[in-house]
Amino acid sequence: MNAALVRKARQVFEDPVLRRWLCRRLVGLEKSPAGFTVGRPPYLRGAFPDEAPQGPVFPASRFSAPANSLEFALPGETVTLEPGNPDALFERQYVDLETLLAAHRFSWVPLAGSGVEADWVDALWRIWSDRFGADRTGWPWHAYTTAERAINIIDFARGSGLPGDPDETAGLLAAHAAVIRDNLEYFGDHYTSNHLSNNGRGLLRIGTALGMPEAARTGAEILIAEAGRIFGRSGVLREGSTHYHLLLTRNYIDAWLDADGAGLDQAPMLRDIAARAVAVVPSLMLPGGVPLIGDVSPDSPPGYLYLTSNPDPTVLTWTEGLAEDARRKLRLLVDQTNPVSSDRLSEDGWHRFGSSSWEVLTFAPPDGWPPMPGHGHHDLGSFELHDHDVPIIVDPGRGSYADTEYESATWHSGISIDGHGPTPVNRPHYADDFRRRIVPSAPDVIRLRDGRCLTHAGFARISGLGDAHREWRFDDDAVSIRDRIEGSGNRRIQRRLFVAGDVIVEDDFALLRTGKRTYRISGGPPPTTQSRPRWTAYGESRLGTVILFDQSASLPFESLITIERA
Repeated sequence: MNAALVRKARQVFEDPVLRRWLCRRLVGLEKSPAGFTVGRPPYLRGAFPDEAPQGPVFPASRFSAPANSLEFALPGETVTLEPGNPDALFERQYVDLETLLAAHRFSWVPLAGSGVEADWVDALWRIWSDRFGADRTGWPWHAYTTAERAINIIDFARGSGLPGDPDETAGLLAAHAAVIRDNLEYFGDHYTSNHLSNNGRGLLRIGTALGMPEAARTGAEILIAEAGRIFGRSGVLREGSTHYHLLLTRNYIDAWLDADGAGLDQAPMLRDIAARAVAVVPSLMLPGGVPLIGDVSPDSPPGYLYLTSNPDPTVLTWTEGLAEDARRKLRLLVDQTNPVSSDRLSEDGWHRFGSSSWEVLTFAPPDGWPPMPGHGHHDLGSFELHDHDVPIIVDPGRGSYADTEYESATWHSGISIDGHGPTPVNRPHYADDFRRRIVPSAPDVIRLRDGRCLTHAGFARISGLGDAHREWRFDDDAVSIRDRIEGSGNRRIQRRLFVAGDVIVEDDFALLRTGKRTYRISGGPPPTTQSRPRWTAYGESRLGTVILFDQSASLPFESLITIERA
């Protein structure tokens, strides 16, 4: 309790926007969000009754005790199990909660692909069932984790048979549906995230696999209704993360294929939703790979979520585990889906542009706030830049949900003023009117003859600061980034670039070497550099470099960064 109070007190002390909201709340100028019943989306007609499995059809299972050690990756940690001590998976202490949850989700099973150790799955499932199957509370039975575990075990069973005693396992999987039903992650219109859609996916997959039609129907209804909440008009996920868009695209394709195979009436609607999400993917994939803008999900590495084979032949993609008929349907869907237009995608905040060999992707949330709920960062104006297929300026991603540092503007390729980033911290209880009072105008991105210009009012919440402008301009051999800040007073202005590759500082510029190419980067004051992890998956990183241009200047302020081939 004391730790929670200290944390809340620190939030109030460090966040002037939160203090302003609290003051307005105390005098009755701000109201609480509209009432709702936790766990009960209003569009559901009522909870479905418990259903017994009606003859699930899986191959006959024949497992033996594991004879060899098993090594596999969980998010942020590699686990080795010995045949004499398989219980260690659930007995050991994990630094990160997401690592523990992945163990309970059996998330390593699909990631192992055709090389999965079937005897180990059986052994660990038996242990899990004995230890956690009866007491259906706590993190092991959190609704999202329950859905993921059920789906992973069902997918395994379709190839190898049900682990454990088949009848007992079928009954326990049916109980998974009841737990999800009774703990749906619905928290009103202001704080319901993509988790609820995955609750629906779990119900759908359990229902079709075990012959439980009411669970399947309810799951499909949730998936369809939640698509209207979590996806924008363009079809992009509203949560501010490229990786999460790939994840939810996979989820809706998976749900559609399963519903179609089971002959559900909702299958065509799920296909339409999946197609709209697929149409966004090409715009989020730059020539050098997918930028990890926003949070990186612990559910799977980014390359696993590609819709086609990964350029790296050592990286498995989820589509390789599909049956041939499902793979054919997916290929047809991808082939028949035209990429979304850049104008439509821009309406939802994602801007892809460039010239010659240069390509940029940036996210400017439509209301100027990081999405809530969501997985975006406080990095308005940051961007990823590729030259042909070489990433030059990269997003650092985020290695752990506990790592708040990578949420902030501190390590992104943007600008901060007197230590303040370009967006305030968003909170679920803020009403839209209050948000507009703090950020008075929406970000605006306009086309230039040779680039783009972003204008936003994110700094206007700070006394003496006005609009900020960032222009990207391109020619054959260089990119220029011009920043203009309106306002008054003397300010500390820090502009950063997070780069891939080795950096050497020479006088008033930096030399970036990446692959066989070298780039000269200058930006006014002499730069300084710092090595920082660049997260390539949840808990996995390689070194990147932050180039910092740090100066004190009077407002209005204007300065230019140039990136040119050396």
